[in-house]
Amino acid sequence: MPSSRNTGTMVVTYLVEHAPASVANHRNYAFAHGYPHTVIDMSQGPRGPQLQALNRYECLLAALGRVAAGGLVLLLDENAAIVHPVALPALMDGRDCLLVATSAPAPQPGFQVWRNTPQSRERVATLIGQCRLGGPAFAGEAPLLAGLPALRWHDTIGEICALMHTGPNVDPRWSIVPTFAVCLEAGSHSPPELGIVPRFRHALFDHVNDCQLHARQPFMSGATHDHARPARETFNAGHRIALVTLYTPQIASYGRIAERSMRRYCDRHGYTLHVHRDIPPEIGLPGTGNWLKPWLLHAYLAHHEWVVWLDADVLVANADQPLEPLLEGRERVFARDIGQWPLNSGVMAFRHTGANLAVLADLMQRIAALPDRSTVYACNGDQFHFIAALRAHGLLDDAQVDSPLTLNTPWFMRTPDSFIVHYFGMWTEMRALMMHHDDSGGARKALARQSAQGST
Repeated sequence: MPSSRNTGTMVVTYLVEHAPASVANHRNYAFAHGYPHTVIDMSQGPRGPQLQALNRYECLLAALGRVAAGGLVLLLDENAAIVHPVALPALMDGRDCLLVATSAPAPQPGFQVWRNTPQSRERVATLIGQCRLGGPAFAGEAPLLAGLPALRWHDTIGEICALMHTGPNVDPRWSIVPTFAVCLEAGSHSPPELGIVPRFRHALFDHVNDCQLHARQPFMSGATHDHARPARETFNAGHRIALVTLYTPQIASYGRIAERSMRRYCDRHGYTLHVHRDIPPEIGLPGTGNWLKPWLLHAYLAHHEWVVWLDADVLVANADQPLEPLLEGRERVFARDIGQWPLNSGVMAFRHTGANLAVLADLMQRIAALPDRSTVYACNGDQFHFIAALRAHGLLDDAQVDSPLTLNTPWFMRTPDSFIVHYFGMWTEMRALMMHHDDSGGARKALARQSAQGST
């Protein structure tokens, strides 16, 4: 802790995980306003939430004792970042503390602002007492703050929101509505079991830092439109194995990234790539692009021995790995879903056989008869109907479905050896951000860092 007692405002970063992008964000904010900044790194400290909370509030009380009377302490953890870096006193006029409830009724512990007053120190001392061992059962840190005055995330101070929550599948309203800070929350992620993925946190906060450095709006990369590109295109025509994908202009921000990844892969191994950049009108099927999978698979099987479908939110992460060993001796290739479905339809491979052509023809009839194809998940989604048709034709043997660690790996389960990675369950901007980060080498660097930390 700094020794000076004459500081008007202090920024304290309290870490329980290694988070360089978070530290850089907090440091940059403090530097911009001339605030002292201290980092309390407890990444090698206790994992129990009660002791973590106890230590956090002991550190907060010590920080309040090191600023001048009436001075301010901004306490941030690794899951919080400053987005709109206004001076802290602008948010604290008439307030002794600033807490914000985001996705839950209780305030968010990872973002707190306190004024050094006797009442504030007494409140923090009370929090410390509630965290000490041997007392009543510890219900978690957020409930400790529930009795304190707090804003809701949509409340504004002047024209700025103090804090919004964010995550892989949360609308980033904070990127267009003036917002001082954002926080990642495990409970607001989908699925909730996902928790907070450090690689996502690093990618997002690194992007925020870069936008601040270059005075750019978040998620505005500049390359948002295709210029005179055809609605469909084939690369490396005439090969035995073909990949096919489809994305519409509405999701081109990440579809283009997937296309680049697939094209590099096909160029390297001599595979054909069929890319559709909009709905093929000749199919005459209104709805979202996912419903067209059986039509495109059936059509391209007339020209190839194998056709591999890849959703538009898929990257070939390991371009060194060829497809032939995976396809050898098989007629279909699928990977298990992480939920209760027997397979995930984001990555599928079909060999040119009569049985496969028949099941795809059946799927076309099933899907054409559906009353609603207006969204990806209408009428249970295409995955449900692929599974039903495969079962009806006796072509779905669970023992022949691969592990998601072999292909179609969820992005949050990616390792340095992952082959084909699927970025499902993400908001459009977040999906494009994460895919760009990983496709440009960010995943390899992050996973290498994680491995190095685990070995120390």
